[in-house]
Amino acid sequence: MKSKTKFGTLIFSLFMLLFVIGCDPFAKSKTDFYNSTESINLSEENVSSIKINSTTNDVTGTFGKPVKVNIETNPTSKYLIYEGIEFGIMEDKVFRYYFNNNYQTAKGITVSDTKEDVIQAYGEDFYERVESGLDIIGYFDKENMINLEIGFEENKAAVILLEKVELPINN
Repeated sequence: MKSKTKFGTLIFSLFMLLFVIGCDPFAKSKTDFYNSTESINLSEENVSSIKINSTTNDVTGTFGKPVKVNIETNPTSKYLIYEGIEFGIMEDKVFRYYFNNNYQTAKGITVSDTKEDVIQAYGEDFYERVESGLDIIGYFDKENMINLEIGFEENKAAVILLEKVELPINN
């Protein structure tokens, strides 16, 4: 009987270890910071004239034919993938884009800029979190429901993401 208990405890411990390794139970999503972060104006954010809510035709007219297109079914969306930049499209409108080279934000922030450069450009009203090994600082434009996040590796911007804010129903 004692060996069954030890075996069960061992299996449970291994399961919990795998669970903790697989996902950080203390990780916070960007929406966890929405209420505690002051709003800034991100209405001018664009990449090569493409903004949140631009159409698929706007994107392909500016960037040409994508290198790859990924289709998702839940929710129904597609991702237009180009060299160094990707656009998320839902109901024919851009709902997000991110880039990791050759582009800049409306305030001139590029990959390889420092956290201090970002704060100087966008101000002190940001939140910080960690995801996928990146230190992230983020800003919300609550009027336009836009979120800007910049991920850093060794204090250098590695990826820049602009996304439409979708809050959970309980917020």
